[in-house]
Amino acid sequence: MASTPNRLEDAGNVRRFSARWVITGELVLETAAHLGGGEGDTVDMVVLRDARDGLPFIPGTSLAGALRSHLADVLGGYFTKEDPRVSQLFGGSRGDDEGEQSPLIVFDAPGSVPEGLSIEVRDGVSIDPAYGVAKPHKKFDFEVLPAGTSFNLRFDLLIPKEENENYLLSLLRTALQGLEEEEISLGKRRSRGLGRVKVRKWQAKRFDLSTQEGWLTWALSDHEKPTKEEKTFFSLQEALLVTFPVLSLKRLEDQRRRFIADLDLEVVNELLVRSPGLEPGAPDVVHLQSAARPVLPGTSLVGALRQHALKIACLIHKDKGKEIVDRLFGPDNENPPRASWLRVSESFIEGGSYKHRWRIAIDRFTGGVIKGALFDEFAHRRGRLRVRLEIRSPSDGQIGLALLLIRDLLAEEIPVGGSVSVGRGVLSGTATVTFPDGQVIQISKDLSVKGAVELLEEKIKAFQEEKAP
Repeated sequence: MASTPNRLEDAGNVRRFSARWVITGELVLETAAHLGGGEGDTVDMVVLRDARDGLPFIPGTSLAGALRSHLADVLGGYFTKEDPRVSQLFGGSRGDDEGEQSPLIVFDAPGSVPEGLSIEVRDGVSIDPAYGVAKPHKKFDFEVLPAGTSFNLRFDLLIPKEENENYLLSLLRTALQGLEEEEISLGKRRSRGLGRVKVRKWQAKRFDLSTQEGWLTWALSDHEKPTKEEKTFFSLQEALLVTFPVLSLKRLEDQRRRFIADLDLEVVNELLVRSPGLEPGAPDVVHLQSAARPVLPGTSLVGALRQHALKIACLIHKDKGKEIVDRLFGPDNENPPRASWLRVSESFIEGGSYKHRWRIAIDRFTGGVIKGALFDEFAHRRGRLRVRLEIRSPSDGQIGLALLLIRDLLAEEIPVGGSVSVGRGVLSGTATVTFPDGQVIQISKDLSVKGAVELLEEKIKAFQEEKAP
């Protein structure tokens, strides 16, 4: 007589789990972000909204893609083939028919805009490098969520019986630390400072699925908010270890190579990044704000740096200069476009004040005022800001070009924004530069260097000898 099959062990090709982790957190935008939702009726690009309540949200697919990319960068370095360990957490990649299903469930993240703020509209243009003016028919506008917009994150990690729980959680912690440490940006124009995020208020709960009691605890829990009674932590690692003290999380070696320059800048006189006045009686032009605070967008700073880099590169490398600059900044006419290797942060301006000025246009033939050409501007005067420049997997020549740009920016030779011909947009300050090997140097206001002067000369010489790609 045949034996009766064990229904639990012989139920077919079904995954069996020893535990289920539920991890939640509050993600907050540190800068404005464009999480694209397609074309709109009044602007060229609108943000993604929930069809039910009209509130913004981040699709789980977008979050999973950003986390997967970050984990791959940490484990294998930038611009390399994906490390096989990534698929242990995120499953097989696209096109991999033999890949395993992911043990990680990433939920859509519903969001809310802070009270008193609203979705903002920005415009962008493509600049002709030869003349420094906007190209015809290359202006567009797009919606952005203001800084301070928050989203509720949730990740469920299913631990298969045969898998190492400590190792899977080590992979997940490494991926999520990109959100915790502001190393992951979301949405479009990430390399120009949009979409920088930070997660706070981590919560974690573990359900033991190896016992009947654990299964009942999971089945009877609040499935929408299973962690609502758990304590919150600013550190994900602390949340995990407090929840399950026997964990032994493994530190995974970071393989990324980066050149990072942190610039502490001040506005020498005035700064004007043009934005139209939206209220009745407002000036014709006001300095750009985000979340009701003055801001220097990464697009404006990159535009000025690119224009200056072209002058340097074409002076040294003649007709090959543009190719070298395009490789660092990204080409402006490639289809499909390639992301820039240079990443520049968007920065809020602290301190300072607004200055209301009236201007007129003069007829160059008569010397009189052009009729109807009186307009007023609201420029930002003085103030301080902190900017980060980052190059991923840089060559020595690219580092050399970046050092020349940093020197000239600190020397007040690269004005930013509009009306630079009348003295606006001049910046000065100091820089802390970190090289890919971890060496750090300080560049002071008078351009003196605390550190290895020979190292700077070596990198600048490498740029002089750089070959066009």
